[in-house]
Amino acid sequence: MTEKKKIFLTALITAITTAIVTCGITLVVKDIASVMIFGNSEQVFLKKIKAVDTVLGKKYLYDYDKDELREKAVKAYVDGLEEPYTHYYSSAEFSSYIDNIQDGYVGIGVIVGVNDNNQIEVVAPFEGSPAYEAGVLPGDILKSVDGEEYSGDKLSEAVDAIKSGKEGTSVNIVFVRNGEEINVDIERGDISSDSVKAEMLDDKIGYIRITGFNAAFEEGEHSTSSEFNTKLTELQGQGMEKLIIDLRDNPGGVLTEVCNIADMLLPEGTITYIENKNGDRKYYSSDEESIDIPMAVLINGNSASASEVLTGALKDYEKAVVVGERSYGKGLVQDVYPFFDGSGISITSAKYYTPNGICVQGTGIEPDFTVKMPEELNDTYTFEIPHSGDVQLQKAITLIKEK
Repeated sequence: MTEKKKIFLTALITAITTAIVTCGITLVVKDIASVMIFGNSEQVFLKKIKAVDTVLGKKYLYDYDKDELREKAVKAYVDGLEEPYTHYYSSAEFSSYIDNIQDGYVGIGVIVGVNDNNQIEVVAPFEGSPAYEAGVLPGDILKSVDGEEYSGDKLSEAVDAIKSGKEGTSVNIVFVRNGEEINVDIERGDISSDSVKAEMLDDKIGYIRITGFNAAFEEGEHSTSSEFNTKLTELQGQGMEKLIIDLRDNPGGVLTEVCNIADMLLPEGTITYIENKNGDRKYYSSDEESIDIPMAVLINGNSASASEVLTGALKDYEKAVVVGERSYGKGLVQDVYPFFDGSGISITSAKYYTPNGICVQGTGIEPDFTVKMPEELNDTYTFEIPHSGDVQLQKAITLIKEK
């Protein structure tokens, strides 16, 4: 065969192939054109989803789970906001999320958040929890769960993966600490512990440590505010004359719970207020009953959210001296909406402010007296440090003794 004939034959085959491919594309375009949509942006969006659904149902080559695909579509729509505290949750994920803000669930007992580098960062483990026993520390970066890597925009998925097993099962997690990967298997357990600890120190100084602000579990009475009230009453019965409230490594929790506690301590007035994007405000207030004794509050870089509500209110009313290190700086409020099928959504809806109108988002609360822990204690939980060696606690004791 001559070279010219080869070229001609190649060109002919190419032309025929192109015609066949083009014909196929033309038919698909014609099908899509039959569902062309018009209207305003909302109508276009809804009709477009329906059109895609129709085309997939008629033309897509492979089998697929339509319900699962729709769930992923809703999740992707919300995740497109790229805001770490707004999430859509499937039914199983939403159940897990609600467990996190109640006093009792199966998991490893660790609070995580998203840092400025879009990494999932440990805020604090609960004392005595599986995570605590495994040596997980505040500041550890969660890299993967059972081999699946997660970034900050997949926070809810990572949490769900950690809690997806039954009590007694293990989950493999890779953390990064100071640039070094730490691979650890942690056994899931029943996370249901007291969130308030109390004791009487020397010189009639009461000491109350709050590890989180949790709501009652399954409509019981075991909430953080009820625990606090019980411990406070016990200390008062023992003749307490001064009070130290320890909020170090407390990642926050339910707003109403912290307001209930603030109400026990503050005079009549504003505890905090929240403001939405329209400038509408909602105020949370205390009644006239209060505790009129010298108080101090301990905070550190892991004291966040609801911890900052209580600290800010006590500081603005000059009811307590604040000791320790600058707090975390989360001044955002999330609304939670359940859906009929068990799924739900958490939405960042407002910022909260201290009584003096200060929003702590991104800045935190500066203590009245900054006291840093010795460097050798950086990887030690504050509740593990003996009182005698706790320089922040000792400073608080010295200050309230002077009042």
